[in-house]
Amino acid sequence: MAAVAQAGSPELDGKAFDVEMLPAGADEPVDNTLTFHDGTFLSAVCVNHDFPQSSYTAHESDGEVRFEVRAESYTKGYMTWEGTVENGQLEASAVWHRPDRDEPVRFEISGTEKSKAR
Repeated sequence: MAAVAQAGSPELDGKAFDVEMLPAGADEPVDNTLTFHDGTFLSAVCVNHDFPQSSYTAHESDGEVRFEVRAESYTKGYMTWEGTVENGQLEASAVWHRPDRDEPVRFEISGTEKSKAR
């Protein structure tokens, strides 16, 4: 039976991930935190580029959660995110379509779920 994409995900909501985002052609990754909360997604680094919280869709199959996000910046274009989370590991890619560039900026992303404070 195929999993159905839904807005938000009980498997992701309330979780945050410490990740490294490696821009295509770069040698050094950018540290970032990705947060899923009440059906929304937020990239801490992208807040500096006028990206607010955005809705995400997700579906779970065999312990793996796939997610997709389209985030619109107020001033700097939009980003699309696609990724998976399994056993606390996040692997994703993102594409930033900037109005000041002909070619989008592509990122490879990987990281782990943050530990919850007790």
